[in-house]
Amino acid sequence: MALADIKAKIKADSQAQIKAIEAENDDKVREISRKVNAEIKEIQDSYASRLGKEEPEVLRRREIVAELDAKRIDLGVRQRLLGEAFEAALKQMVEMAPDKYVKFADKLMSQAVSTGNETVFVGTNEKHLDQRWIDGYNASHNTSLTLSAEKLPISGGFVLRNDRIDTNCSWDMLIADTRADIETEVVKRLFA
Repeated sequence: MALADIKAKIKADSQAQIKAIEAENDDKVREISRKVNAEIKEIQDSYASRLGKEEPEVLRRREIVAELDAKRIDLGVRQRLLGEAFEAALKQMVEMAPDKYVKFADKLMSQAVSTGNETVFVGTNEKHLDQRWIDGYNASHNTSLTLSAEKLPISGGFVLRNDRIDTNCSWDMLIADTRADIETEVVKRLFA
């Protein structure tokens, strides 16, 4: 066999091997592509199935969140209205007629005094509870209360101090205490 024939045979055998390898690779590529496409379809079907199952739950959750938001807004409005109602009550107390204002303060003072030697603190804008009021109270109740020069940031009423114990009889505190006691009933009446 001549050298040219040997080269031709090697070349032909190489070409045949290359074609066989390419054919084998093409088969492997087709098999991998088929498997990948099958996996893709399986994943897509799985997601579509999950979406079909989960969509009603997602919509239900959105509805629940929307209801909670609506209730939160409603609660905020109700709390604001309730706050306004109690603020109006405080305003009425502050704007009481002077004689009623002083009588009410006298009644509170009678309940709050323990030794008769306490110090009385009034608000910075107090118009009715002054030294003349203290003097009148002391004379009619045989006490020795003193009016402090220090004013407190209260809307009305007073704070009675005995050593280190304060008895808060301010209108603000009375409204806050009353609010805690009657808020449920007020809510029922306002929003029934």
